[in-house]
Amino acid sequence: MIEFNQKSRVITQKDKPFTTKGEIVQIKPQNVLVQLKKGVPTNVSFTYKLAENYPLDLYYLGDLSMSMKPSMKIFASLGQHLPGNLTKLTKHYKLAFGSFGDKPAMPFYYTDEESTRNPCSKVMDTCAPGYSFRHHLNFTAKTEDFLDVVSSSKVTANVDDLDGALDALLQVLACNETINFSPLSRKIILLPTDSLLHSAGDGILAGAVRKPDLKCLLDQNGEYTKSLINDYPALDQIEFALRKNKVNIIFAVKTLSKMHYYLNMTRDTLKGYAFVGELQEDATNIVDLITKGYYNFAQTVSFMMNTTEQEYIDVKFFADCSNLGIYNETSICYGLDNREVNFKVQLTAKHIPEHTQRDTLYVEEKNINEKLTVNVEYVSSCQCSNYKDDGNKFCGHGTYRCGRCYCQEGWSGSNCSENCENFDFRSCRSYETDPPSKICFENGDCKCGHCECELPYSGKYCQYECPFKRIGPELIICGGPSKGYCHNGICMCQDGFAGEDCTCSESESECSFDGAVLCNEQGECKCNKCNCNQGYTGKYCEKNTQKQKNIICEAYNKDVQNFLTRNDSSSDNANLDIIDESSKNELSCAENLDICHIDASKDNGYCIIEYCYYKSEDTGRPVILARKICRMAASVKMMMLFGGIVGLILAIGLVVIFIIKINNYRQERAEYRRFEAEAKNTAELNPLYRSPVVQYTNPLRTKNE
Repeated sequence: MIEFNQKSRVITQKDKPFTTKGEIVQIKPQNVLVQLKKGVPTNVSFTYKLAENYPLDLYYLGDLSMSMKPSMKIFASLGQHLPGNLTKLTKHYKLAFGSFGDKPAMPFYYTDEESTRNPCSKVMDTCAPGYSFRHHLNFTAKTEDFLDVVSSSKVTANVDDLDGALDALLQVLACNETINFSPLSRKIILLPTDSLLHSAGDGILAGAVRKPDLKCLLDQNGEYTKSLINDYPALDQIEFALRKNKVNIIFAVKTLSKMHYYLNMTRDTLKGYAFVGELQEDATNIVDLITKGYYNFAQTVSFMMNTTEQEYIDVKFFADCSNLGIYNETSICYGLDNREVNFKVQLTAKHIPEHTQRDTLYVEEKNINEKLTVNVEYVSSCQCSNYKDDGNKFCGHGTYRCGRCYCQEGWSGSNCSENCENFDFRSCRSYETDPPSKICFENGDCKCGHCECELPYSGKYCQYECPFKRIGPELIICGGPSKGYCHNGICMCQDGFAGEDCTCSESESECSFDGAVLCNEQGECKCNKCNCNQGYTGKYCEKNTQKQKNIICEAYNKDVQNFLTRNDSSSDNANLDIIDESSKNELSCAENLDICHIDASKDNGYCIIEYCYYKSEDTGRPVILARKICRMAASVKMMMLFGGIVGLILAIGLVVIFIIKINNYRQERAEYRRFEAEAKNTAELNPLYRSPVVQYTNPLRTKNE
């Protein structure tokens, strides 16, 4: 049989039309097969259309501190307008309610007997005993029941200006099954507040030191039971939980001075998952904030594809947000209405994986459960030689290709014999615990009677959490496939790696500059990194902080000086690459590299040699970048000429000053002699004297005479 070199191609496997009733469809196609060849970019085109009346689950998380009491009353009174406003957004909405205060312990609450019963006793008022978080009402379509519960809720009073909203948020997100969040809905949490937030580390003040995990810890009354054991969650935990459960938050902030805190938090950590609006003093605009927040999320579409376990695939998104036929590299479009928006996801296989011939990836919308399933088959130079298609004979409800079965929609198993249309969720629960576990331990999805675990979980029931590190938006499990893999929550490391998460390299190549001495005998090499003794720093422990010396500089000064002085292209040290950069204005060294200096002065001038050192990532050899800077000394004759010119200028200056001085002296002498002469000829009378007798002549009298 002659095989031909197959090209990359895309085959649509499921393409239902857009619908707004029954099983709502907002993305098409829903399932494609991509036959991907190494190095060939392959585009998968898909279209998104915002469905009218898409279900909405709105969870009202009330701040029941004393300062929010007026706002709670106003919100309850505005409840009659709530159904009408929500109906404008969608006809299918449900409401739920929970409230929070703070950890009921000092220094967040007074703990004397009277204050425990009535935290408001010190301000001559009455309120409910303190609590961290309490879930009051599951999701319901009955607005009257929701408003009754909100109206009957009682405020409490903590001591400081910060509150425990993050404790409450984490439990709302962790208890989505208990609270009855719909899997196919837009999920929004409304959080009106006038306070800042306690976060990770603050719980230590009350003795709550354990880091919280994403587990539901509500008792039968809906109250958070571990508030005095678990610390407050960190913001990145909240971001992870929002992303995992595809939930958004509307922060309705009553105090304008605290808006910047929530705006910065939304911009830096919760970007794309939170909306911040100003809650007026009388809280009458809270219904408007719900509308603005809803449209902020609904009219923005953002797609992503998780390829953490497929590092060999490069992913790019392109979108025609304006419907002009022009695609820009982006995964986000804003200001959507009911029109269709076209996207492309471009897949490029950097290399063909050895451990698998097929992967299943998902193009997922960021905030709702809409996704496109992308089945990837890797195409090598030629198709596999044992290709055959036995149809239903060998694989039942599937196709046999390249040594394995590819099942039809609704079928699973190694030979496509498991019917997934009527599978039992009980096979996704563990009955080794009492009571039996929740479905896939709430860490995955039950599909065809089997748990498909979300990262970083594994196991038959997703009961194990694998060690991981977060790099940007991605979770790296056990250091990545090249370093290890996870089995029942434990990392099984590849050769050359160790540690709990397989990130500890057993190599020692980065602990020695020249491969001779580890850490210059001034430290210990652990996980291919030097841990220096006291008094030493640097990548190789080469810098003595007390004596201000560099061991590597002292070791290679002679080699570098000989190399630059001899002016040839070879080095005396065969294990060292020296590169002359004397022709450059400055060394092309990275900012984090140290610069060594050598005084290479001569009789007729002075010279300085400077160089930096590093190990080549390509060859692993030590490399030195060096340059020589020289300034030649001036000759004696030039110095004498220069001195003569300076002396002449000084002499001329002195002569000019002397002449001016003599001229001034002669002028002053003449003036003095003139003064003496005038003094001798002075009259006896005072020249300033005027006689008091004044004679006047009458002109008329003179004329008559």
